[in-house]
Amino acid sequence: MIHTFSAQPVPPLDQVGGKARSLIEATGAGFPVPDGFVLGVDFFREWIETLESGETWAAFLASSETGLRNRCDTLKVECARLRLAPAQTAALRDAVTRLRPGRLLAVRSSSPEEDLDGSSFAGEYETTLGVARDKLEDAIRHSFASVFDVRVVHYKRQRGMRVNRPRIAVVVQEQIASDMSGVAFSLNPLNNCYDEAVINANFGLGETVVAGAVTPDTWVVEKIRREIVERKIADKTHLLELDPDGGTRDARNDDGARPSLSDPQAIEVAELAARAETHAGRPMDIEWAMEDQQLYLLQSRPITTHLPLPEVLVTPAGGEKHLYLDLIVLSQGFEDSLSVLGLEYWGRMLEAMKGETMINRGREGTVVNVDGRQYIHLSNVMKGLGGGIVPRLLSSFDAATRRIVESIDLADYVPARKPDALKGMAWGAIKRMLGFLPRGYHGFRNPDSALRAYEQAEQTAVAECRRLSGEGRAFDELATAFLERFKGLTEAMVGVGAPPMFARWRLGRLFKDDDAADLLVSLEMDLVGNPTSEMGHRLWELASFPQIQSTGDGEEFRRRIEARDYSPDLMESYDAYMDRFGCRGIKEIDIATPRCYEDLPAFFLQLQAIDVANDTIKTARRRRADAYEQLLAIARQKGKARRFERLAKAHRMAGFREAPKYFFIITVDLLRRRALELGRRFVEEGRLDRAIQVFDLRILEIARAEREPDLDVRALVTANLAPRRRLAHITSWPRVIDSRGRIFHAPPQDAADGLVGDAIAPGVVRGRAKVLHAPYEKPLLEGEILVTRASDPGWTPIFINAAGVVLEIGGALQHGAVIAREYGLPCVSGLDGATKMIQDGQLIEVDGSAGVVRVLPPDEEQAGT
Repeated sequence: MIHTFSAQPVPPLDQVGGKARSLIEATGAGFPVPDGFVLGVDFFREWIETLESGETWAAFLASSETGLRNRCDTLKVECARLRLAPAQTAALRDAVTRLRPGRLLAVRSSSPEEDLDGSSFAGEYETTLGVARDKLEDAIRHSFASVFDVRVVHYKRQRGMRVNRPRIAVVVQEQIASDMSGVAFSLNPLNNCYDEAVINANFGLGETVVAGAVTPDTWVVEKIRREIVERKIADKTHLLELDPDGGTRDARNDDGARPSLSDPQAIEVAELAARAETHAGRPMDIEWAMEDQQLYLLQSRPITTHLPLPEVLVTPAGGEKHLYLDLIVLSQGFEDSLSVLGLEYWGRMLEAMKGETMINRGREGTVVNVDGRQYIHLSNVMKGLGGGIVPRLLSSFDAATRRIVESIDLADYVPARKPDALKGMAWGAIKRMLGFLPRGYHGFRNPDSALRAYEQAEQTAVAECRRLSGEGRAFDELATAFLERFKGLTEAMVGVGAPPMFARWRLGRLFKDDDAADLLVSLEMDLVGNPTSEMGHRLWELASFPQIQSTGDGEEFRRRIEARDYSPDLMESYDAYMDRFGCRGIKEIDIATPRCYEDLPAFFLQLQAIDVANDTIKTARRRRADAYEQLLAIARQKGKARRFERLAKAHRMAGFREAPKYFFIITVDLLRRRALELGRRFVEEGRLDRAIQVFDLRILEIARAEREPDLDVRALVTANLAPRRRLAHITSWPRVIDSRGRIFHAPPQDAADGLVGDAIAPGVVRGRAKVLHAPYEKPLLEGEILVTRASDPGWTPIFINAAGVVLEIGGALQHGAVIAREYGLPCVSGLDGATKMIQDGQLIEVDGSAGVVRVLPPDEEQAGT
């Protein structure tokens, strides 16, 4: 029941808890740990049984969140009445006599659920410092009782941990009379850099640092070079010191501006943290102290909040570093990682579309698809195509991303050797472009013919894919066939995409001296051929039916749709929508995402959220027509009216740039249907528990499972998901990260009175901000301005209601930007942190022409109400 720090073998975790086990292991590994012992979980068995037999226990287990604090406090009062049995007292006395005489003691909790990879409980359990030996039992009771602290119980409930089996061990250590102390992280928690240790320090005991009672000194140490790269010395006005008679006392520090550590001492602490990391095999957070120039390790726990890069992205410490851009964040408008199957199919699509420039070969390629994420390997791109490609690549991303990359010395990230997979890449890209020239030339010469050819090719490809999906082909064959059709369509798109791109450039030159930038952007509103814009039109039309307006809820909608109980006109509109856009939805690129036809109540909520009185679409059409007439008048004055009309006609085709992706989404839906069919079969055969687990398999694995009835499909699912568990806690993914874990943030850029981003769609609008982290978490009301991190086509119904749009992420061609322009909504993008800087309900002004968002001061806010 009592375990010394020198105990061998190391006691099991469920007996001594994470903190104590870490200290015992560190002692055995030669770390300078103050001597001590652990009162194991079994030591407190009688106390736990006493509490469980009382009247308070049942009430505690049944308590709601509102009554939880009172129940916890009552249990802690009962803990204060507990006493050690004679045998326990004798064993405790014997353990204490083995420690150095005359030393005060430190008493800390050590729960079996504390200081683990997935849960740290940092600061939740109680510690008592400077304990005199005759007060030891009181301090032990205090730490024991903290297992019932409301913060601990609430934390457990949040994480799905059991609260009906409280377990706790207690650590008793020799108290270090520290001259200085603090905490250290073996990686930099501010930027995730694996090669930097961060130290916080103050004079005296470390509780002032741990509890945040003082602003500590800070050192950032580059561990490989043993070099201090940052030093901040605070004015530490007070400290905590030991009372020789027991306990602690606050003391004034009249010399608080003096550094609490010398630089060599800071490096020594950093090395201790690095040793703890090497020993544990993971980044560690340590508490340390120095007494008479001797450094001690007091505690060591895993850092649970960092971003652990997949192994394929990591380079060795002290060696070459690589730079990555997260394409899911930057281009798709959502944070969630893709499913196993979804990432593979999306990655193969990108390679089919981009050819030699998007090669997925892990460390050797230009794209890395791993653990649900897709990264541009910017280092390999620079090596393969030259550093000059970076500005062109960045032009499609938002202002914040451009500022991040521009703030990095890219020369530090260019590999010394060109990977074999990239040799000939530049020439291959040139040959690919040359191959497109005939189609592009045909598009310039005869855009109408090129458009007709594309539309015919798309119709044929859709019909072929639907036919193939009904033939019962093997899953891998079906996926390959779909992607072959997709590749053919992207090549056909060259003839359709080139004319509007050229026309946009020519229009810019035609009106470069006429202050017509906003008019040119308005010309892009309500473009023909954009399937995402068309989806919004059809949604609005469907939502406008009086029968939809009078439908009570989603279940009624589902019943009436399935019974064909609405009017023929409504059902015709519904059928047309589902035939063309039933394949779409939020996070639609991921095959694991349900489509709107699969959840009719949720689809009804989308319809219900549309403000049908707000005819955004007609407004956009009118603004485009007005812009066209104004530009035509300017062109007439220049004697270039016919040139403008010809260019405007070609420019009108720009909406078709979304068409290939729409076709891809059709194939995603068809492949999803086939995957679910196989998933249900595998469930019937007892090889999977749920049909949706089929999305945790790769394409060839599904094909093997079709052909091999003895294949262990569950084992494949487990193996595929295992690497993702380390990343389960990540909810906000960085745009740019390097191969040593460093996350780069955008340098702040404020206008004199506002936040500066990318001007996406012109116009100025004032309104109340509605900050959304998910599409339908709360309604967007008339006149409100949508503020969100990013958006994908599934957000289209919400844009119909918005007065303006503010996006954290997304360049001019990202979905949210395209739809904002299509609907004529003033829009600014690239405002990093906008969802945190702007609060729900604040009056803001969005200047989509200048790319500025202003949070209005209280006096203007009152005037606006």
